[in-house]
Amino acid sequence: MGRKSIDRNRKEKNKKVEQWTLALLPKLKNQELGSLTMDDLALLMNKSKSTIYQYFTTKEEIFEYITQVRVDNLNVYKTEITGEILKLDYHYETLAKILAEGAKDISSFYLKELKQHYPTAWKIIEDFLSGLLEDLKQLYTYGIQSGVFKSISVELLAKLDEYFIMQLITDDTFFVQTQKTLETTVRDYMFLKFEGLMK
Repeated sequence: MGRKSIDRNRKEKNKKVEQWTLALLPKLKNQELGSLTMDDLALLMNKSKSTIYQYFTTKEEIFEYITQVRVDNLNVYKTEITGEILKLDYHYETLAKILAEGAKDISSFYLKELKQHYPTAWKIIEDFLSGLLEDLKQLYTYGIQSGVFKSISVELLAKLDEYFIMQLITDDTFFVQTQKTLETTVRDYMFLKFEGLMK
């Protein structure tokens, strides 16, 4: 077991810290997160452990930070959806692009590992996805009422989204079998969903 970090004030995280922590994501696609040590993370980030301890106290804190930064970037979709719905000019490509960007460099195996070993980081993702599901449900309702979308059961559409978002994204067996990335699967799903909905 590695040494515990000394309890002291941490430096404020900046853009550089954001960059070198996010650069971890492609390297963690197939890693068993539960077995990683601070030494391993330091090596993967190409930083000394003392540098990492200037900003982070634990591995959990690193994963929470990476997750929060990615989710904050994804929250752009709310503004995009709201603006397009109000103009009755919805284009699924906007949402697909934003969500595919959010899935970039992340594998379903990584998400499954995160859920299992770092529940506080997973909770950040879960909260974001729950909000996204609600927003999509409102989008379907408004789109159908406005005549932009075909009249299809909103409950069915929401259930399909719930399965895709809450279950499929952590089903690494599916991704191994299909040789698809999470990013391309998100794009394909959005294409199928919204091309089928548009009048």
